[in-house]
Order: sequence, then structure tokens, then C-alpha cells
Amino acid sequence: MGLPYSTVQRMFLGSLVIAGLTWLTQDNYTDAAYVLIALNCLIAIVWGLSEREMTFSHLGMNQAGILTVAAFIGSIALFAEVSIRVWDFPTTGSYVLSLFFVGSFWWTSALIQPENN
Repeated sequence: MGLPYSTVQRMFLGSLVIAGLTWLTQDNYTDAAYVLIALNCLIAIVWGLSEREMTFSHLGMNQAGILTVAAFIGSIALFAEVSIRVWDFPTTGSYVLSLFFVGSFWWTSALIQPENN
């Protein structure tokens, strides 16, 4: 049994409040955005792990899918390093860009493949 959805909603609301307080105390939009992104990612990971069976089955993270996960992480790292070395991107921004860029292709390919039931 995972976290109830109402608890997750309260956690997301708390992250919004903390980001707002960060903006008020630091007077910096960027810091507040970083805090919001980091807290929301942490909440998503905790929520996904609390529903581990469903999360792993949807992501294909089983014994047969471990190579897929390794290939996904390797693709992210490779694209990020190319962005850093060729275009001189900042490291953090490059890995975030790589995560969303490569992730969008993997997600799209997973959505268009037919189900094998």
C-alpha cells in the first residue's frame, strides 16, 4: 500500500509554500524555482517508490528491463557530456536538458509501441 493521494497533494502544496518562502527570504526567483523543482522531484521519487510494484511494472524495471534502464541512464549521460564538451553548456543544466530530451524520446517510443498481452 502506497501513500494516499491526499498526502501527496499536501506534500506538493508544502513544496510550493517552501519555494514561496525561499523566494521571499532570498529575493531570488531562480533559487525558488530550484527549490520547487528539487522538492517536487523528491516527492515524485518517494511516491513512485511507495507504489513500487506499479511503478516498476509501468517503467519495465524488472529482470528483463534492467538493460533498458542502464541504456536510458547511459543515453542521458552521453548526451549531457556531448552538450558540455561541444557546446560548453553548464553541467547541471546539461544533465537536466539531457534528462528531458532523452526522456521524451524514450517515453514517446514506449507510448507508440503496441501492448503485448
